[in-house]
Amino acid sequence: MTTRRSLLLATPAILAAGTVRAQAPLEVKVSLAAPFDGSNAAFFLAEERGWFREAGLRCSFDSSGGSGEAVTRVGSGTYEFGIGDINVLLEFNARNPASAARCVYMVYYRSPLSAASFPRAGINAARDLAGKRIGAALTDGAFRIFPAFAATAGIDASTVRWQYGDLRLREAFLMRGDVDAILGFDSTMYFGLVRAGARPEDIRFQYFADSGLPLYGNGILASKRMLETNPEAVRRFTAAAARGWQAAAADPVAAIAALRRREPLTDVALETEKLRWLITKQMTTEESRADGMGGVRADRFATSVATVSRAFGLTTPIAPGDVFDPSFLPSMDIRRLPA
Repeated sequence: MTTRRSLLLATPAILAAGTVRAQAPLEVKVSLAAPFDGSNAAFFLAEERGWFREAGLRCSFDSSGGSGEAVTRVGSGTYEFGIGDINVLLEFNARNPASAARCVYMVYYRSPLSAASFPRAGINAARDLAGKRIGAALTDGAFRIFPAFAATAGIDASTVRWQYGDLRLREAFLMRGDVDAILGFDSTMYFGLVRAGARPEDIRFQYFADSGLPLYGNGILASKRMLETNPEAVRRFTAAAARGWQAAAADPVAAIAALRRREPLTDVALETEKLRWLITKQMTTEESRADGMGGVRADRFATSVATVSRAFGLTTPIAPGDVFDPSFLPSMDIRRLPA
């Protein structure tokens, strides 16, 4: 029989567990690094399953023109959270130390940044990009990091002829023959080109990571203001998002179903294939299998920071801790990749 004493003893624990739910949800803006597609379906799955709500958060998700825009949004404090390329964040923080954001959870363990081309362009190695016409979006992470790629791959970047446009027009440039190659995430370009009628076997990639850049890719970002004024909200957001990524890896079909309920024009088959591509090629590596999602290996990340800093010609020294903060990582049970 429950006694009055046991109820009194239990009350603090009950109150603590209900604190987040009892308070009005915290409104936060979250910048994605792409349009609403398979690459960000995990966030919508987490939202649909109530994990952000349980964390005391009401999230507003906005698409963007790429990692450059997402990083700027979070770095400026206009958005509390985002997802974007950690190497773009590195450059932003070095140049804007007073408003430096942090990556708090790694998602892509192999960088998807690459140049895509067709056989007719004769681009068989990274150095063949010299002198070529390349299409890119100014706000995209691949364009922002191209100088680092060029420096390590031995490409004379001054010989490149650029054609700039919106992220959504990039594949059209290549299909029409306006450019010889385009820059971006492998999955985004691949599925965009296939949707436009390209034969999969004709699509070639030159990966930045294969040319001496030991890069990590996209991770969850938190603004400086959130880190300083509400670290507990950062912790809760990170944990809820981690649950979303883990669930998406376990059930991509459910993740794309959540995406489609948010974006009715979603091509379900194509976006499911895209998400599976990301899970297989970017998220699942020997490192993430062994260590779980979210963290980085100190030696690899230090090498990456030093390499990218040199390639960007950064004069302000930046330490790995100025870019990635592991203190917000959630428990390992929601960081393990599904078997």
